[in-house]
Amino acid sequence: MTVSGQEAARIPLRVADLFFLAAHTGEQRLSSRVDSALVALGCAGGLLAELILEEEITVTPSVRPAGKGRCPDFLSWVILREIRLETGHDLRTWLEYLGQTAAEKVRARLTITDVLQEVPVSAGWRGGTAAAWRFAESTASAPEADLETLFTSADTATGSGMITVPARLAEITFALLARETGVLRQLRLPKHVARQGEYRMESWEPRIPGPLRTLVSEVAAARGQSAITPRH
Repeated sequence: MTVSGQEAARIPLRVADLFFLAAHTGEQRLSSRVDSALVALGCAGGLLAELILEEEITVTPSVRPAGKGRCPDFLSWVILREIRLETGHDLRTWLEYLGQTAAEKVRARLTITDVLQEVPVSAGWRGGTAAAWRFAESTASAPEADLETLFTSADTATGSGMITVPARLAEITFALLARETGVLRQLRLPKHVARQGEYRMESWEPRIPGPLRTLVSEVAAARGQSAITPRH
């Protein structure tokens, strides 16, 4: 899954990146589609999902390191290092801890990779400038189109067996995180696409690896217990 208009040489977007972009809108200045706590929860879930997909951590049910630390980017490596230093905590603890800074860290990664641009804005009566972000001119963020393709194109994950292709798992995990945080509802997909997506996600979820399934369930539970609801 890619962002429309993306340059061929651009670093591929990862699960947390895709979620962050889907959770925001706005041409001149990013604005979140859902409550900031939901954005933080989804970004934290996305960052953990990346490490699960890379087989760098496992959930047994506590979160423990499992790989050789060959993370493809610095942010993943930093989070893995923290997990190695604080091994044994459960998923909920990590979601809460990472959620404190997850959205800012994912935004920084997207800025470094030129998907986002920082722009100065007036700080109001206090004077000076504050920071805001927008999509880079070379990037046309189209999460609706990405998800519509995922939900309506030929399903390569058909059948009843486990889904194991990493790229497909990343797309599915992104969609499930968007659903559980209310972002998917805010994208206002056409009704037939939304229905098809819900049907596919229900069929995919039991067939993704156990750690990813547990992660999605914990994100859903965390949202439910905090009583956070999407904006309308």
